[in-house]
Amino acid sequence: MSNTKEYIGDVLRRAIKGEEDGLYFYGKLAENATNKEAKQKLEGLRDDEVRHKATLIALFEKHVGGEVGELPEKGINALAEVFRKGHLFERKTEMEFITIAIEAELAATKYYQEERDLVDDPTFKEIFDKLADEEHHHYELLQAEKDALAGNYSWFGFDEGSPMEH
Repeated sequence: MSNTKEYIGDVLRRAIKGEEDGLYFYGKLAENATNKEAKQKLEGLRDDEVRHKATLIALFEKHVGGEVGELPEKGINALAEVFRKGHLFERKTEMEFITIAIEAELAATKYYQEERDLVDDPTFKEIFDKLADEEHHHYELLQAEKDALAGNYSWFGFDEGSPMEH
């Protein structure tokens, strides 16, 4: 099914805004991280958001054309609400930050899965599938880290520090 350029543009703008939110979120956390390993992991997640944003802009140019223009106030994930309310740094524990990030990655995964059929172009579908897979991988990494912080190590993480690898 092929949707209107206007609708596709709106979907891509929301996705771009969601990636910007993720970029800001992971960037701020990386800036404030004192643990070298945690800082590197957060920077890796931030860099993935930069790459995703560039991919989405290229899709916009191909399927909609012109400049992306102004982005919506709200992106595609849980981070938007935290930013809108200005409560990002009221959270103080790793568990709180990881929980927000997990929610955001799941929302992004779902968004890309649901919107993949916007156009008949198989390249578009493939890119949205890949973005959904990457966001889901972020979710899995963050969930493993959350489990490690809670002391719930899986069998593959036995006698290791943190199972999260990026």
